[in-house]
Amino acid sequence: MSLLNSTEIRDILRSSRIGTWRVEFGAHIQPRFYADAVMDELLGISGDISPQERFIFHRTRIHPDDMELFKEYSDKLSEIRSEIVYRYIHPVLGEMMIRCGGVCISSDTDIVIITGTHQDISDTIRLEKTKFAEMRLAELNQTLRREQLIQENYYQELLDIQSCGVMAYTLPDHKMIHMNAEALRMYGLKNIDDAQHHLGSVLAKVYYPDARTVDRLKNLRNNDDFVDYECILYKDSPEECHIMAKTKIFWIPSGERAVVTTFLDVSDMIVLRNALKKAEEGSRAKSSFLFAMSHDLRTPMNAIIGYAQLMEAHWGEKEPTTGYLRKLKDASQFLLSLIGNILEMARIENGKETLHEEPWDLSQLQNTLDILLDNEISKKHLTIQKDLHLPHPDVICDVMKVREIIMNLLSNAVKYTPDNGTIALSVDELPSDRDAFTTLRIIVTDSGIGISKEYQPHLFEAFSREHDSSESGIIGSGLGLKIVKSFVDLMNGQIQVDSEPGKGTQFTVTIPLRIARPEDRQTLQKQAPSDLHILKDIRVLLAEDNPLNAEIAQTVLEDAQMKTELATDGASALSMLKNAPAGYYDLVLMDIQMPHMNGYQAARAIRALPDERSSIPIIAMTANAFKEDKEAAFAAGMNDYIIKPVDIASLLQKLAKVLSSGL
Repeated sequence: MSLLNSTEIRDILRSSRIGTWRVEFGAHIQPRFYADAVMDELLGISGDISPQERFIFHRTRIHPDDMELFKEYSDKLSEIRSEIVYRYIHPVLGEMMIRCGGVCISSDTDIVIITGTHQDISDTIRLEKTKFAEMRLAELNQTLRREQLIQENYYQELLDIQSCGVMAYTLPDHKMIHMNAEALRMYGLKNIDDAQHHLGSVLAKVYYPDARTVDRLKNLRNNDDFVDYECILYKDSPEECHIMAKTKIFWIPSGERAVVTTFLDVSDMIVLRNALKKAEEGSRAKSSFLFAMSHDLRTPMNAIIGYAQLMEAHWGEKEPTTGYLRKLKDASQFLLSLIGNILEMARIENGKETLHEEPWDLSQLQNTLDILLDNEISKKHLTIQKDLHLPHPDVICDVMKVREIIMNLLSNAVKYTPDNGTIALSVDELPSDRDAFTTLRIIVTDSGIGISKEYQPHLFEAFSREHDSSESGIIGSGLGLKIVKSFVDLMNGQIQVDSEPGKGTQFTVTIPLRIARPEDRQTLQKQAPSDLHILKDIRVLLAEDNPLNAEIAQTVLEDAQMKTELATDGASALSMLKNAPAGYYDLVLMDIQMPHMNGYQAARAIRALPDERSSIPIIAMTANAFKEDKEAAFAAGMNDYIIKPVDIASLLQKLAKVLSSGL
């Protein structure tokens, strides 16, 4: 094998961009820098140059930020082999990345000789950076795809648990984009493929009470606009469904036009409205109530539909959609409050309202006040003054009704007091002429709009308001004060009002209450919130026939690390419990109104089982919200009772309480 000659070696070094060098320095000489031809090319030197000049030329072109590091490297070379990567400023090519390595070959008292190599690795560094960037970009794209999938699933699940329907399809080819669970339920469809297949026939079955609606919707084919309307699905059939809807045209990212419709099932509202209209026909006040309720119900309904629409428009944007979801929930809670007032009024008028007295600590009224303070009062920046003076806090009373009296009076004050106004609450006691009794006095004063003398005699009439919400801008059912008056009368109390337009209003309520005896006080001990860790890994048998309610309940329970198994009716729940080993299930969460066997029947059947399964805790979870429904649940052998719509925190506390009690 022949050895390479010097020319071949130089060509290899040049192609590898490697130059060789030698540096000599001593105490009494100037540093000398020798280099081969390739090295001079890499340094940017052309022509003759002395070793001393080459040393200075090289040193002056080391990047200033790397000079300190290069000096440390140079100092080490006189003792050990060393290597450095630094930046060099080429006079023509600009900044270069250099790998430099050297070793001391001679060192005596007069002179030190160091040799080494100088390699341009700029292209290698750029290639490595490019490859790293490509790798990072690929990882980032994969992460973004994964996050997008998670986010899409999150928003789909979010829409599926809403009580309003959402449907979207493209124009003009009518390709279905989305249809949430509530929309599928309303239209009686299984899934989005089923919706795509039957879209034409489904839309053809929609009845529009206002004949102009059809033309307005057809107009959307050529105009980017929106239409608010009412319609009826499956008219004059057992599945008839009354809907309030909003249809709007959007442009989606693909560049296509899309029809997006949000709609709310208001069948129950329609039935209630018709029943009230029939029952109160001929009464001007009650007719006015229907008009007011139509407006007031539309207000939260419009918010629900509007924020659902905004969520669809801002799909994938977490911050705005989270805010829309919170506002949608607030509107739903207000709608529920309106319905609750109507139902409460129906009970009062039917004579079904009774007192349910028990020992209670009146000082807990502070909690009632704080709940309200944390919401509406803070939103309107109102100033509230509190004065609670209770020499006999332990009394016998109907807790719910006392709380509701205060909540209604405070809510009324908040509604009719402008922003930055003042509200005062005073709760104290007056002497009673009856032994072992005290008189609770509640005074609520506000700086609101006041009440005219002419209207005050009608203040406590049902469905009555001095100004309806379209005039005052204040929404409500006009039932709150009637409910307060009914509760005060039921407790043999009195209520009076002192008001003047523009100067505010003061309500004064007095209620006689029996002072709790020592034996009664034993029941007033506060119970600490149950430890929710007790819920981890317990197995719950959930009896629920409504798929949407079942999905929500299962998600809540599983998020709390519980295991759930679903029974679609009472008979299935009983069968699953009987066929499972004793102790397999820890608790039964039982809906009441189910086909084949309702919750009461299922609970009685479970309590009749011949073994330890008969003692499993059973908690009712139902929309039946009245006192007699709760009593019926306990009579059937259930351990506790939860009212729909369910508050998640209360549900978990109740489950933990029942399990920890060993019932």
